Amino acid sequence: MKRISLGKSKVAGAMAAAVAATALLSAGMAHAAADDVASLYGPQPPADASYLRVLNASSQAVRVALAGSEAPQTLAPGAVTRFSVLTQGTPARVTVDGKVLADAAGSATTANATPRAGDAVTVALRHDTKGWHATRIVGRYERVDGLKATLRAFNFASGCSAKIGVDGNGPTVFALVAAGAQDARAINPVSAKLVGQCGAAASAALPLPTLAAGDSYSLFVTGDAAKPVLSGARDALAWPPATN
Repeated sequence: MKRISLGKSKVAGAMAAAVAATALLSAGMAHAAADDVASLYGPQPPADASYLRVLNASSQAVRVALAGSEAPQTLAPGAVTRFSVLTQGTPARVTVDGKVLADAAGSATTANATPRAGDAVTVALRHDTKGWHATRIVGRYERVDGLKATLRAFNFASGCSAKIGVDGNGPTVFALVAAGAQDARAINPVSAKLVGQCGAAASAALPLPTLAAGDSYSLFVTGDAAKPVLSGARDALAWPPATN
């Protein structure tokens, strides 16, 4: 049998070509992985951003405009905006029916204070004979457990320490959320109807939507201690900003 020899130069050339091909393959795989991440998570806001959304806790529609990335819109009773993304140093300003919102005490500074990086501000609007008023609860924009769904509870009901549980004397989901406070927990994706309670007074049942691992959903207790109302919405970002 005749032995075939490539020679040192040919062997070296073949090895260099193999290394180059491997590098190209690795770069292609890395690029594909980056594309997969981008398609899964989408464009991300700045790391030092904060977040702002508005809940219409009144019985009438309202026109709102938020600082940041969310577009002006008309909110129906019980509706909530997406989280508007605020760049660092931007006040959490909310305009209601063309007027910059003041809090219930008449001070524009409280309702429109500048949040810290990573803060998520939820502003609930109420209306009475004196006009629109705001109550705000500040939390953090983060998932409790990426392998489960995140459930958040916000208590805007005055004079109420809220309990949220499964309808029909089922398990308690949130044992106690003080007025003006929030809580969060991770849950396995389930189908359930939830009820908010202020002492013996209970809200109508609210069906949870189908939640997958990584999803985030907020529950809002509004009304008052005598007549609590439970509503909910998926947590969504207004990002990237819409372009004209």
